[in-house]
Amino acid sequence: MSPFLSALVFGLVAAGAVGLAVLLALRGAGFTRKHSPLFAAFAGGLVVTLAVVELIPSALASGGYAPWLVLAGFAGGFVLQGVTGGSAVASATAGSGTARARAAALAAVGALAVHSALDGVVFAVTHALDPALAATAAVGLVVHQLPVAVVCFILLQRGGLGDRMAALLAFAAAGLTMLFAAVIAAPSAAALDLSALNILMALVAGLLLHVGAAHLLSEALTAGLVRGGGAVFAGAGAAALMLLGHDHAHDHHHGEAHAPPHLHGLGHIHAHDHAHDHGHDHDHGHDGHDHRDPHDLSQEPNP
Repeated sequence: MSPFLSALVFGLVAAGAVGLAVLLALRGAGFTRKHSPLFAAFAGGLVVTLAVVELIPSALASGGYAPWLVLAGFAGGFVLQGVTGGSAVASATAGSGTARARAAALAAVGALAVHSALDGVVFAVTHALDPALAATAAVGLVVHQLPVAVVCFILLQRGGLGDRMAALLAFAAAGLTMLFAAVIAAPSAAALDLSALNILMALVAGLLLHVGAAHLLSEALTAGLVRGGGAVFAGAGAAALMLLGHDHAHDHHHGEAHAPPHLHGLGHIHAHDHAHDHGHDHDHGHDGHDHRDPHDLSQEPNP
């Protein structure tokens, strides 16, 4: 199957699964709206766990200025908060925290949309490296997107959007972005410069950490310490299960000739290629051929 066709099939399957998840969330829209502080606390636990356990380590693995980029993304959350009207003054003027909730929702969903697009590019790159491995990677990526889509819906609903609009934007953020990114990246995935993607990953990691810590986790106190705290830990547990699924898929193929790149650690792809090239060069040095300089008498064997 060609890279473009493979990316198209993957993107359509992912979008279809995300669509079903959003429809289920829409059917329970009354329940989620009634208990929105609890679901916002759940989203906070999930988003912070993804940022700390998955995105930030993957970004740091790329080296370079990644730590500063994560910090820039975290600081960018404050800027985005002010631009979208999430300041304390605007919140007090609007009443009942509407502006602040909308700012938190837009910032989190925007960052999750970029993250979903990166997942689409990761699939395209994985397919370029090993088409057989791409099928396993696709399963992990699609499963990963289902709770992300529901979280996007809950965040947008919490931000004051209508249920149908929240569902539509959640589908676009979690499903369509992955589809479009995979299809666009597929033709040139083999020669793709991943440095820009590593920059985006670091920025998104910092932004999600800010949104989760500064906005969403505060909802735990609104829902009560016991119930809100339980929701936060439930969200963290859901994120941990998602990441365990990724690690299992990664470890399952660890012993193969071509070790797969980490699904979200784009910097690991460079490390894998470097290790492969190094091993290839090392083998050339031990392939049985005589590489001694015929003019260097010091390399003549002892009689």
